[in-house]
Amino acid sequence: MKKTQIAISTLLALASFSALADENFPNTVRIGYAHIAVHSDAPSLTSNGPAFLTPQPAGIKVDNANTVYIGYTRRLTANVDFDLALGIPPEHDNRGTGTLAPFGVTAKVKQRAPTMFINYNFGDESNAFRPFIGLGLNYTQFYDARSTASGNLAAGGPTKISLGDSTGWAAQIGVKYNITNRWFLMANVATADVKSPLTATTGSIERKTVINFSPIVYIVTAGYSF
Repeated sequence: MKKTQIAISTLLALASFSALADENFPNTVRIGYAHIAVHSDAPSLTSNGPAFLTPQPAGIKVDNANTVYIGYTRRLTANVDFDLALGIPPEHDNRGTGTLAPFGVTAKVKQRAPTMFINYNFGDESNAFRPFIGLGLNYTQFYDARSTASGNLAAGGPTKISLGDSTGWAAQIGVKYNITNRWFLMANVATADVKSPLTATTGSIERKTVINFSPIVYIVTAGYSF
């Protein structure tokens, strides 16, 4: 009986030690570089005005952007973690296509896109390289949208631009390289379902379309666990 109690006490002590070890440095912060490759697609602008004022096809293409990436990760288990992706809001140029192509950059817009992932990390925490995959939810808010001088010229006067917010699924895949038990490097690729209705208002004329951004984000970061 006494030996059994000792054995149970020993197992409990080992389990307690293991739990403490798993909880060491459960928080991680990352900072680095992100390239946002936008593969946008949008139908031609529709208009409530005379057809000759919006000669078809009149479309919009969204340019790529670069930004500073900031991330926070909370470990849930040895293989699963919660990941919050943030960053400094980038600015995208919007270019005209079709009959609007000669006008070049017709509008500019900034975006905030906080994204939450649940990641599954392959391998063991002692491994130097740990690949991972993640699924999650993206929220993108567009703000400071404005028409350029060439955009106003194309529209026939001063133009107000607005884009609606977007919520959709997100996914990522990447690999983490542990330098020490606290410092590491990470490279990953992420994508999200981002769609936004755009309205360009020039006087009483409204031109509308829906942009499917189809972004692919390439990220390289350095991180610290604590």
